[in-house]
Amino acid sequence: MISVVIPTYRESDYLDICLMSILKGQHNANEIIVIVDGFIKENQWVIDKYKDDVLFLEFNENRGMQTAINFGVYNSTSDKIFIVNDDNVFPQNWDSILEEYDIENTVVTPNQIEPTGPGIFGFPVKDFGKTSDTFKFNDYIEWEQTIRKDADNSDGEIFPFLISKKNYMIVNGFDTIYESPFICDWDFFLKLELMNIKFKRSHRLSFYHFGGKATKNRDDNTDENKFRIGEHDAYNVFEYKWGFKPQNGIDNSKKPNSIIRGINYYE
Repeated sequence: MISVVIPTYRESDYLDICLMSILKGQHNANEIIVIVDGFIKENQWVIDKYKDDVLFLEFNENRGMQTAINFGVYNSTSDKIFIVNDDNVFPQNWDSILEEYDIENTVVTPNQIEPTGPGIFGFPVKDFGKTSDTFKFNDYIEWEQTIRKDADNSDGEIFPFLISKKNYMIVNGFDTIYESPFICDWDFFLKLELMNIKFKRSHRLSFYHFGGKATKNRDDNTDENKFRIGEHDAYNVFEYKWGFKPQNGIDNSKKPNSIIRGINYYE
């Protein structure tokens, strides 16, 4: 069994597609945990629709993606945790494929398909819909099967990802010092690298990604400025904490090739 942890904010339409795809695509009975990060009334129809198959944990006010994910993991009961945003769509047999991986010392992220590109991670580009109301689910499911490869790359430090609960807890999850959903993942992956955890990106399956609907590229622009300001602030917080600016190295590594503030990152 896999515990799927999904933080959600104000994107009930995307969450609906996400949950539908999980249930349709799973082979086993997995634990699905959704953390509703405020705005419960906006998500109530999704909660009512999936309440028999999904555990919903609700925050009365927005507390941030990091707190939401941590809370979801703390309440999970499996040793395998799959953390995914609500703007992802699951392919067929996703759980059977992910279960094959040994994650004792490895974090695994599936490949993704995005509607526009090129992106910074080299995802395949195929437009099955840029919004929830234009999404062609069946077309995605059919095409995704044609691009599967029995191959892994070592550039897996991105969302979504499969991790052992033990390793998640050892690094104390996501640092809540970041007041936005940005850069906190760089911080998290850096901590895992310092534990000598390895990373893989699996091409055995490909999720569909609406392209940041969970963060800044939202249909509703109400919070657009808040997110962009938060991204800038998060960069500054990371630099203050670690002593260097966040940047991707080889295979998406977050480590600098130097000694900074007493830490030898390549020792």
